[in-house]
Amino acid sequence: MAKKQRTEGQAKRDLVKFCAFVALIVAAFTFTFGGLFNGSVAGDILDLIAKLALLVAIAFPAYTFSRGLGIVWRVIFWIALVIYILGCVLGMLSINIG
Repeated sequence: MAKKQRTEGQAKRDLVKFCAFVALIVAAFTFTFGGLFNGSVAGDILDLIAKLALLVAIAFPAYTFSRGLGIVWRVIFWIALVIYILGCVLGMLSINIG
C-alpha cells in the first residue's frame, strides 16, 4: 500500500488551523482571567502569543485571497499586515508620552 504524502499546501493549512486554535484558546483565557495578569509580564507574553497566532491564522488566507484580486488589494494587504505587526511590537513597549 502506498504511503499517503502531504503536500506543502496541506502543511500550511494545518499550521493555519493550529494557529487559529492557539489564538482562540489564549484569547479566551486572557478574556476570562485577564484581570489576574493585567500589567504583568505573563499577561503581556500571553497577549503577544495570542496576537501572533492570530496573525498567522489570518495572514495566509488573506494573502491567498488578495492574490486573486488586483494589485491595489495586494498593496492594501501588505500595508495592513505591516500595521498589524507594528501594533503587536509597539503594543509590548511601555511608552509614556507626557
